[in-house]
Amino acid sequence: MAIKIQTKKAHIPIEIGDLTLKFDMSDENIERLYNTHEEMAKKFDKVDSNSPEKAREILKEAFDYILGDGAFEKVYALSGSIITTTEYFEAITLAIRDKVQERTGQTSQQKLQKYLQNKKK
Repeated sequence: MAIKIQTKKAHIPIEIGDLTLKFDMSDENIERLYNTHEEMAKKFDKVDSNSPEKAREILKEAFDYILGDGAFEKVYALSGSIITTTEYFEAITLAIRDKVQERTGQTSQQKLQKYLQNKKK
């Protein structure tokens, strides 16, 4: 008699209205999420509020890096607003972090960071 184990999805679905995106749950992409979130926050701190094009460029880089090429354009098309798209980015990254912690059984970001650091060794 064989032992059957159900496979788990290797991605987290992200739904914004009728749009569905997927976050790949590979170790590399999880690490990318944490690094990008901090890096993008630093970049946004330096953006002049009168420079929506620079903000758009940074946000596009972050969305496409985490969710794949074309993700930014799909999300931006929902509102046509950099402010709203930035809010979506924040909500997405926080929700993914929570889901990753839930799936790994971790209760804090520090434990996940420790896991990723050990993975590099």
